[in-house]
Amino acid sequence: MDRFVVIEKLPAAFVIPRDMKDRLSYDAATRRLTCHGYMSKTDFDRLSQLTKDWTFRRKLEDLFRSSAYNDQPDLRPRGGRLAGFWKRFVPG
Repeated sequence: MDRFVVIEKLPAAFVIPRDMKDRLSYDAATRRLTCHGYMSKTDFDRLSQLTKDWTFRRKLEDLFRSSAYNDQPDLRPRGGRLAGFWKRFVPG
């Protein structure tokens, strides 16, 4: 699944590593930095070290959070009869 964040432009010195070009791309026309599939914490750390632009790093973190797999889906009910019980007796 593809996830993206909108950024005005890539930082001047930032270059997508060659081995990540199949998973990470930037489209200047739509201003989208897109991650194709999964981004690991190692990938995020590596990419964030390539620039000191904190605005870009924050957007990269947003992209990481949306594209990292979550092994534990949120099973808590959103409303209804069991929601009160769940909040009261099941630690969140």
